[in-house]
Amino acid sequence: MVTPRRAHHKSRGGCAICKAKRVKCDEKRPCSYCTKRRLPCSLAPAPSTSASVSLPSPSPGTSPSTPEVHATRPQNEAPPFTSADFGLFRHFIHSTAPAHADDSASEIVWREAVTDLATRYPYLLHEVLAIAALHRRTVAPEQAAALKRTAAEHQARAIPLFREALAASSTETALPLFACSCLFVPYHFAAAKDASSLLFNEETGSLAEWLGLIQGCAAVTMEHSATIMQSSLRALLGNLYTPRVEDLSGGPTDARLAELGSKLPVTPEYREAYAQVLVKLRVCYYLSDKADSPMDRKNAALRFPPIMGLKFTEDLALRSPAALIVMAFWCVLLHRVEDRWWLKGRVKPLLLQIWELIPSEYGDLVMWPMEQVAFV
Repeated sequence: MVTPRRAHHKSRGGCAICKAKRVKCDEKRPCSYCTKRRLPCSLAPAPSTSASVSLPSPSPGTSPSTPEVHATRPQNEAPPFTSADFGLFRHFIHSTAPAHADDSASEIVWREAVTDLATRYPYLLHEVLAIAALHRRTVAPEQAAALKRTAAEHQARAIPLFREALAASSTETALPLFACSCLFVPYHFAAAKDASSLLFNEETGSLAEWLGLIQGCAAVTMEHSATIMQSSLRALLGNLYTPRVEDLSGGPTDARLAELGSKLPVTPEYREAYAQVLVKLRVCYYLSDKADSPMDRKNAALRFPPIMGLKFTEDLALRSPAALIVMAFWCVLLHRVEDRWWLKGRVKPLLLQIWELIPSEYGDLVMWPMEQVAFV
């Protein structure tokens, strides 16, 4: 006897997040999916706010002014998300994730695993929305100004939440922290107004914020590497092979980098520290030269900033000629992956900015990077 099929009720009035995630919405107000993940559901009734009214004392001879009403949100309530934000979340899933991915496996991670984590960790959700706004700007230039403002607002909310989570990192938060850190470099390069702000804060002159963020997160990533390796986010890491130092000479550009070490303008007491920095850069070049996939070539380029080391980072902040010369060579690795949507048209201005900061007597040391990026 054939059991009759139970009638299926297709959700047509589901909330924006359930539609974007393509999960069945129970259409409660708020729905169970959003409630479980503490998300602002688009079906939720407008929250009631408590209002305090203050009546300022009128000056002698004047009438009382209009009462000033302050709407207060309950403590710990998440900041409001607009209907435009739901649209950005959907854009990330359907457009940004494919554009950001290096292959089909990483596309699934960005589209499903990362967005699922974002529904549980507000700092990652804000970062996802910031990236989505910047990516949408590339296909909707008429909305560029508004989308850039939206991206900046979400980034401003993401950073303090990320820093707080980073300071109290655990196995539970290793995955969202790692996913968020993977978006910092793309965000910064896509959002930068000009080349001068790619490495340095144009207002304070200090190092750009993304450098400190990814260096801090690199330590957490190493600490919780087992958790990441056993998760679906492993697909974002590609080939993790690290060559031995004695094998680096097999790379086609290694001789040039090895020679650079003896020419860098550093004092004797810091020459060994710079030798170690150059070994790290040589590893990145070796992996880039040997890479057989877009992901591995991109990861080789992005591998260097998190491992530069404290002394080198301090020198870069001071615009030391030696540190700037090394960063000029890093630009060549970026140039090799400049087809990324967030990197297009950025490397050449960055290298030119570095070249202008390097004293003229050291200009010959960066001629090769200039040639590689088609300046010469």
